Amino acid sequence: MADGRVFHATRDGIHVLRFVGDIRYTLSPSIDLFLKEIFSASPPPAGFLIDLTETDGIDSTNLGLLARIAKAMNNLNGSRVTIVSDRAEINSVLTSMAFDEVFDIVSDVSLERGTEQELDQQSTDKAALSRTILETHRALMELSKRNREMFCNVVTALEKSMGEDG
Repeated sequence: MADGRVFHATRDGIHVLRFVGDIRYTLSPSIDLFLKEIFSASPPPAGFLIDLTETDGIDSTNLGLLARIAKAMNNLNGSRVTIVSDRAEINSVLTSMAFDEVFDIVSDVSLERGTEQELDQQSTDKAALSRTILETHRALMELSKRNREMFCNVVTALEKSMGEDG
């Protein structure tokens, strides 16, 4: 699998994130910082589209970041985020994580390329990375009872190692 890269473009307030390759937790601090900037900017995002058509794999930490985007957009203006994915194995993961309940998942959409930029890779310390991993897994737990059961031990262990009690 190719190392993961994330690209961003925006048009008319709609933000597009394109995930390419193998998307692992080491990318999460960069994505998290970028999302915090987007959601604190004025004007706020009008919508989000997540392109997973070139994604080889995506871990639970980055799925948690996507869940946070969905929650933020729902809280902001009640809109649902669209995920574009034509890969059966990725779609299976999305469905197993209850993403079909909070996202619009489509297999094809006409996307313009050319104005996107790659997200800068942020270096981060272990504590910041641990906080991001904890927050994203909490976001996944909020999506469904199955996710709560699946990630409960992960979150408990992270909280314990960080000295938090949830």
